[in-house]
Amino acid sequence: MTIPRLKKHPSHSSSLPQNLRGIFAGSGTLLNHPEMGPHLLSLAHKSKSKSKSISTAVDPSSITLLYLGTPSYDLPDKRLAQTSWYVERGCRVISLDVVETAPTTAYMQECVEGADIILVSGGNTSFAMRRWRRLGLDGMMREAVARRGVVMAGGGGGGLCWGS
Repeated sequence: MTIPRLKKHPSHSSSLPQNLRGIFAGSGTLLNHPEMGPHLLSLAHKSKSKSKSISTAVDPSSITLLYLGTPSYDLPDKRLAQTSWYVERGCRVISLDVVETAPTTAYMQECVEGADIILVSGGNTSFAMRRWRRLGLDGMMREAVARRGVVMAGGGGGGLCWGS
């Protein structure tokens, strides 16, 4: 019996970048937990410093976290629940809301290019992926991860979106 080979999707590159870093949780609020937050920050610090070891002396004020609440329809209470720990520690948190209005391509690119971490909320993954594709945001995110080593993070549906 011959096992058929799966065809590679044309948009996927032939090899994965060696600098992929991410934390994915079953729930978005877990990434805001005092036990999980430091790990996410240390991955971003490692990515920025290009160091081979994770430093324990991470200066949160040097980290920019881009929050995408698209899967949870950009609801403010979800944003607060998932970013408050980082704000309290001095991280710069940018929320890129794309559900009700379409920001300019230049603004989205500026947000993505300035991020050390991209944190995606849990929720409706299918809705978020369609919206990002329509806006071109998905490509910007892939490029930032592949080229600059931006740390991927997400809980629930926000973790699933990174697998596409």
